[in-house]
Amino acid sequence: MASEVKALPPPCLEKAPETYDDAGLEDPVGPASIKRTLEAIREDALVRQQNVAQLRDWIAKHPHIRRCRTDALFLLRFLRSKKFSFLVASQTIERYLAARVLHPNWFQQLDVRDPELAHLVDIGFTMPLKERTADGCLVVLCDWGLLDPKIHTLDHSNRMHILLGEAYGEDAVAQCSGVIAIFNMEHVSLAHHGLISLSSLRLITRYVNNAFPVRCQALYAVNVPSAAMWIVNGFVGFLNEKIQSRFQMFRTFDELKEKFDANLLPQEYGGKLPKSEHIKAFREQCERYRNRMLALDEMSIDLDHSESYSRNAMLDDVEGGAVGSFRKLELD
Repeated sequence: MASEVKALPPPCLEKAPETYDDAGLEDPVGPASIKRTLEAIREDALVRQQNVAQLRDWIAKHPHIRRCRTDALFLLRFLRSKKFSFLVASQTIERYLAARVLHPNWFQQLDVRDPELAHLVDIGFTMPLKERTADGCLVVLCDWGLLDPKIHTLDHSNRMHILLGEAYGEDAVAQCSGVIAIFNMEHVSLAHHGLISLSSLRLITRYVNNAFPVRCQALYAVNVPSAAMWIVNGFVGFLNEKIQSRFQMFRTFDELKEKFDANLLPQEYGGKLPKSEHIKAFREQCERYRNRMLALDEMSIDLDHSESYSRNAMLDDVEGGAVGSFRKLELD
């Protein structure tokens, strides 16, 4: 596969390069609704250009950022996910870089040729679907129960989701239109309970809430066995209110089809294309972006200070907030 896919070159990681990579500063080409989507995220050519320039200047002068991408598509990933709020986008970049330092076991060596990641790709643990929604949303399907409790840990799950996120992070239409995540919990058993805890869920959702640059349009859980309800409850309970409001649970994929276009799903779930076609496309995308993802390992930020994204602040365990507002979710 590696010889069949043309790999993209690694990005520049200099804080203040002599010339910046402006590829992607033009209007994204997408579905007919893309103009309405751009209006919703407050994007136009001038806003795009000014905000990218402002972020570049901010990165160049940042006292703690050592190495970071400054190409337009990387920065637009954060600006679009935060509707071009410079303040929130810049804070998210700080936390994204901090998360990479604090959790190297999640972020480092995102290589589809790694045997463990390759195996999870091949069995379809998590995969983006080949076709998008009518509005251009990227749809991600995860069969969480395919993790083997005898050989896998929660880190394998986290690495796979971050691999997918980085492989499609430069997709301009997905940056604008967002992502729909579908979790099939059918194969989750009691044996999987040893892989996860409320503290680990809180750690993961802290990253999702504060450092993950994506527009989450919907979050669905399907085929949730009673033994796995606490996992779903815990995960969603720690998410921010906006994502919580976009969460729904469905007993079966047939029930999901009343809300979601079934044609987009793999054939094995009632859709058109066989699972193998979706997996093949995912693997090819990972090969195409392999050099770019591996280069991310060299990005760095100093966390030994007193700022809100410092090592101590990011590791600080707040017992109020999410735990205090933990809510039980029930099937309708």
